[in-house]
Amino acid sequence: MEPKQAWGAFSIIFVLADMIVAAILIDLEFDSLLVVAIPAIILLIYLYVLYKRYHVEVVPEQDIMLFEDADDLRILCSIYGLGTSGEEDELRERLLDFARANRDNAFTWVAPRAVLSLGSALEMPSTPRKSTSSSRQPLLGGRMRSSARLSGIDDCPICGSKVPRKGWVCTECGADLEFYFVLGETKIGKLVLSEKAESVRRKLRYEVPTLREPR
Repeated sequence: MEPKQAWGAFSIIFVLADMIVAAILIDLEFDSLLVVAIPAIILLIYLYVLYKRYHVEVVPEQDIMLFEDADDLRILCSIYGLGTSGEEDELRERLLDFARANRDNAFTWVAPRAVLSLGSALEMPSTPRKSTSSSRQPLLGGRMRSSARLSGIDDCPICGSKVPRKGWVCTECGADLEFYFVLGETKIGKLVLSEKAESVRRKLRYEVPTLREPR
């Protein structure tokens, strides 16, 4: 089931729960104003969070080609509700097919696994993917690299460490500083960075022991 359909099912359950809250308030003989106001406020907050958090940009085909890390592609597939199995080429083709299917839409709905699980029984098997090629762009959205932008980056967008005064790669985690900085300016980018940063920082917590010289 697609994220939009999954949210539709989840929203029906949420509205029913909201109506139960209203019924409980009526049964407890709350003031009629509160009976109307509380469920309405809960519903408005839900709709606001739903739209702001899960209505994200569709990454276009040319920008998908800029992702060189398989983990980034896997995270994007997970966010869009696509399958996360397979190698880098399979993940990229999956995302390219998704971008083509949503070419006329600037935004699309995404959903967490808990919501997507509501329609897991209705999920259709994936179709075979055809290989394609696409031109590469310096940064997402066709933006050119800029020394001024790079000089304004103080912390690595991935691991949070201080960046070197010179250089475009983080000395701690190896991330392309400007690429991920530009990526983080979008809603979908913030989701990718959140998951990737958590994974990278978890790995950096464990120091690699120094190998002893053989005697």
